[in-house]
Amino acid sequence: MLTAFRKFAKSKWAIGLFVVLALGLLVTGGSQMPDLLASFGPKHVISAGDRSVDAPEFRADLDRILQQEQQRAGQPLTFEQLIGGGQLPAYLTQQAENLGFLSWAWSAGIRPGEELVLRQIRQIPDFFDSVTGRFDEAQYRDVLGRNNATPERFEREMRDQIIRRQFGLAASAGLRLPRIYGAVQANQGLQTRSGRWFTVTQAIAGTAGAPTDAQLNTFIQQNAAQLRLPEFRSATLVLFNSPNDGQGEISEARIQERFNFSRDSLSQPETRTFTTLTAPNKAVADRIVAALRAGQTPQAVGQANNLQPTDFTDRPRSSVTDPAVAGAVFGLSPNQVSDAIQARVGFVVAKLTSVTPGRPVELADVRAQLIQDLQKEDARAATYARVEAYDKARQAGKTLDAAVAEVGARTLAIPRVTQDGRSLERQNFRPTPQLLETMWKLG
Repeated sequence: MLTAFRKFAKSKWAIGLFVVLALGLLVTGGSQMPDLLASFGPKHVISAGDRSVDAPEFRADLDRILQQEQQRAGQPLTFEQLIGGGQLPAYLTQQAENLGFLSWAWSAGIRPGEELVLRQIRQIPDFFDSVTGRFDEAQYRDVLGRNNATPERFEREMRDQIIRRQFGLAASAGLRLPRIYGAVQANQGLQTRSGRWFTVTQAIAGTAGAPTDAQLNTFIQQNAAQLRLPEFRSATLVLFNSPNDGQGEISEARIQERFNFSRDSLSQPETRTFTTLTAPNKAVADRIVAALRAGQTPQAVGQANNLQPTDFTDRPRSSVTDPAVAGAVFGLSPNQVSDAIQARVGFVVAKLTSVTPGRPVELADVRAQLIQDLQKEDARAATYARVEAYDKARQAGKTLDAAVAEVGARTLAIPRVTQDGRSLERQNFRPTPQLLETMWKLG
């Protein structure tokens, strides 16, 4: 074989092959060689069945683990320290086992529907709008972005979580204890026993003499930590709020000004009641549209196509998470059926049931609420003014009691307490952790 290679190397064919290779490297500069070699390597960091974790997802997971470990340790950490602590092998093992189980469960037919996944996501409080108290798509994407996640990955993780929970519930529901367990419990309940006992009195045990001073000193030294009294501290707490703050009359001008400022947020938006059916492809969606427009009910159409209708009652446009679905639904008339909508997940067909028109808020409707809000603001302003006046009085050299009396504040005496909040004078006294921390920071 070596002889054959030598003959080929001396032939004109070998020279021509080397010339072609040299020209290729000259044209490309060799820049494609790393990509070519890299294409032979693995495409995923972790693979289990048809489930896998690619390099970007792996890096995002490591970044999230690093942030969690830094918060737990209270100091910056490097990836080398993270790997040295054993977090990387633990993550790889956990992901391999998890992906293997999910791949098996999916092939076994445990597959949550898209509507079930979306309903679970819409119930998470972190994704609710602080004003409407309902699910908000922008809030949903913003929270995921701050945690280095995407909606697609979060929905996949939510689907996997539902798979694990449903499998666990099904497995636990089918468990049965062996009969021997019941027999042992019955045997213990029916057992009867007899016994004898006697009382040991002081006369039987005998008496010990009084300890000497040397014995007492030795005992005290051996148990110094238990016998030593902890440090006690007492304090005077200055209260700047007053029960009369915010009780004054609110002028009509202020009420009207606040109403004009908050009119839009206080108005009642238009709401709509509708039903949606999510189809896996456009052909099924078109079939659903035709059936609904022919007069069939969403329940009958869903049963015929093996789909579950989803009802939405009195929903404002801001609570419809998919912009395409929201635009279609709020462009329909009552009892009208939409065309097939290309939604974020599959194709959606919507049928509008009813429309509740929005109503602009009137001053009489929110007058009491506006007065209450303005009174709270006045109370906070009065408290802040007392704090500033107290600081100026103390800086001017006045005593605590004199400054408190000048600004109209109050004082509250804190009894002697230990650093963990125990008081010998008042057993039921429970100071807050913030108060204890401040007391022990003061000199």
